[in-house]
Amino acid sequence: MPFLTRSTGLSLLVALCSGPLLAQENEAEAIRKQIAEIESKLADARVASLGELTVNGRTIPADEVRREAIYLIGAKEIEARISDFFIEEQKQIAIEEGRDPSEFVVADSQIESDVAGLLTEFTKKNPDVSLWDAVRVQFGMDKARYMHMRKQTILFDRVFFPGPATEWPVVTQEAIMASAQGGDGKAFWENLVKASIDDKGNARELPPFWLQLCRGWVQKQLKSWSDIRYPSDGLPPEICLKVNEQTWSTEDAFEHVRRGLYAQDVERAIAEVTIREALRQELDKAGAYLSNDEFRQLFDEYRQQYDSTPFTTEVIAVNFKGYPSLEAFRQRWRLMRSFEKMIENEITDAALEEHAEKYKAFFGNGQVVVDVIQFLGRSQKTGGWLPNGVEDARKRAERAMKAIENGTDFDQILAQRGEYYANDEEKGRLGSKSMNQLRQVLRENEFLDLLTGFSVGDYLFFEAEPRQVYGPLRGPDSYFIARVNARIPPRGAVTIANE
Repeated sequence: MPFLTRSTGLSLLVALCSGPLLAQENEAEAIRKQIAEIESKLADARVASLGELTVNGRTIPADEVRREAIYLIGAKEIEARISDFFIEEQKQIAIEEGRDPSEFVVADSQIESDVAGLLTEFTKKNPDVSLWDAVRVQFGMDKARYMHMRKQTILFDRVFFPGPATEWPVVTQEAIMASAQGGDGKAFWENLVKASIDDKGNARELPPFWLQLCRGWVQKQLKSWSDIRYPSDGLPPEICLKVNEQTWSTEDAFEHVRRGLYAQDVERAIAEVTIREALRQELDKAGAYLSNDEFRQLFDEYRQQYDSTPFTTEVIAVNFKGYPSLEAFRQRWRLMRSFEKMIENEITDAALEEHAEKYKAFFGNGQVVVDVIQFLGRSQKTGGWLPNGVEDARKRAERAMKAIENGTDFDQILAQRGEYYANDEEKGRLGSKSMNQLRQVLRENEFLDLLTGFSVGDYLFFEAEPRQVYGPLRGPDSYFIARVNARIPPRGAVTIANE
């Protein structure tokens, strides 16, 4: 028997133990690759229909269809790409002025460490929900794209906010001064510099809230100082975005959003492209469709009233009107303004008075008291679309409506069958709502109105009779059975004499 020393014994033990561990790691890696391949194939299947479309004989190339889908679904990706252009441009200037290129290298390990903390905290609060499922629902991106955006934020700070404010580049200083409320940008900047240095003259970090504000101000000013061109500005289909002569191809952009798409996203994109094209054709026949130059001039005039305030055109379009991106709003605005041009001779004082009378409950701040039984097409936990979710929700709503018609109490059905998100405090008892409040609770908005062709909120607010049950009514992501309990009359009348 050979002599076994302690060292050779340990080596043998390690070898014996590491064999199974190595096999397990190899097996786990193989499973991860297999899952990635399956996910890629599923993504390919989902987006297969986003190809060439023909609407009333006019063929829309695949690049144009996919580009529209990017702006309808991947709005955060567009904003991230614009930031990438700004970061790269300023980074090169900083290096030419003497900064070490290594300052702009962000290690993947740092991102992993940051996300690990986020994952732990999220899991504590949401033990039954995957963080990456939530990210996909909220941002429309997979883990890799989310990690890139985290990395981008760190790099943005290193480029535009290195050290104390005294060391920030001129472009950052000018952007913050230009964004100061009250017009005294110089005084604001001087106070910011003081806040970034303690009593002993040492640099100190700004509070996260202030840094976040500064990021937003710099982004806003960089965008206002740049020449940013979108598809509605006349870009060829193969170009998705153009920033200061730098371009992002449609092919590259689509690859970035492809894996984050739900089947419902694809359906919505195809519907939006088809509807817009059909409307454009009709406006074109009437000689009312705005040319590229007309549109750009009129839209620039329109946005001036908002862009000098915190509520910019983009904020209003995305946060209040429900559009997925500024470009999606621009495309619709062009159609709406063209339609106004087509019917301008019909917009008389008499027509406006008739309109004011018909919708006096809205103009006079009337309200409606409503209860709704909701049947969701999305997961109540994550908000993600369920397979065949909308169709299954319709069937559950129809069964519930049948039970009510056969004598089952509405309130009993609401308590036993209603489906609501975890953060929904009202659980169908909506109480007294103005029209806009009602539409917000039902998750309706201007963007979705044209796609769905029907507004549950408008119907309940203006037409549904009190103490009657209506349904199933199709909403953006669910079906509703609704009961109007009462109406509160408008507080006053609006006339054409009141500008």
